[in-house]
Amino acid sequence: MECKKIGIYGLGLIGGSVGLAVKTYLPGCQVYGFGRNKEKLQNAKALGMIDGYATDMDLDLIESLDIFIIATPPEEVAGIFERFMPSLNDDVIVMDVASIKRHVIHAVEKVNTRQLTFVGTHPMTGSEKAGLEFARADLFEKKIVAIVGDHSDEVLEVVRDFWKSFGAQIVIVSPDFHDEIVAATSHVPHLVASAISSFLEKDGWSEVRFFGLYGKGLLDTTRIAQGNPSMWVDIVFKNADNIERSLMDFSREIDTILHLIRNGKKAELEEYLKKAKDFRETL
Repeated sequence: MECKKIGIYGLGLIGGSVGLAVKTYLPGCQVYGFGRNKEKLQNAKALGMIDGYATDMDLDLIESLDIFIIATPPEEVAGIFERFMPSLNDDVIVMDVASIKRHVIHAVEKVNTRQLTFVGTHPMTGSEKAGLEFARADLFEKKIVAIVGDHSDEVLEVVRDFWKSFGAQIVIVSPDFHDEIVAATSHVPHLVASAISSFLEKDGWSEVRFFGLYGKGLLDTTRIAQGNPSMWVDIVFKNADNIERSLMDFSREIDTILHLIRNGKKAELEEYLKKAKDFRETL
């Protein structure tokens, strides 16, 4: 893609990885970090994620940006957009990377008095590890990035080329459809992993770590429960309607398994497990 001047607010795992990806795959572009923590910004520059930074509203940097990425929890996106909006140029494309879209897009629409171009995006990647020290240039390689909502062909081309430069694959969805899907594929699995961890923590054997009688399967299943709790509370309540429906559907699967066990239906249970195995192998 044509070289751009790119700003990133929020240099955590995703924002830091965007910076590294720009420096790796778009070496002619310039990338600048914005935020409140000067030490964190200095660290990001030392790690090669950004070319420069500003802790306050540096008008020279902000006015010259072609792309501005807000890489914060969803609750913060609209406030940051509103804060920087007066100084951004008319042709800038602003993106967020939050994992919920309806709330973020509606909140930005309420404050976007200049009608600047805002594009909700969601890279379907990440880690239970947070912080810029875990950022990687290849974090988006062969991962899906959702571009959410209706946009002009010109804007779509820029946004699509930007993420494809990092090896990402693009899907375009509506905000409603996006949030419905990720409730089932991301948000409920996180809550289920947390429920398993909570269930085990309450067991008396947990104090002696179950005498070592657990393996990689448990660690794999509960790994995502290590995610940032405050961020996940924000996500859950902003997508509560979809998550509630998905949890109710999931509870019926538990009921099905209990029914098969209680009634000694071995053949049916084997078929149930086979279908689950076959589905997992298609992912």
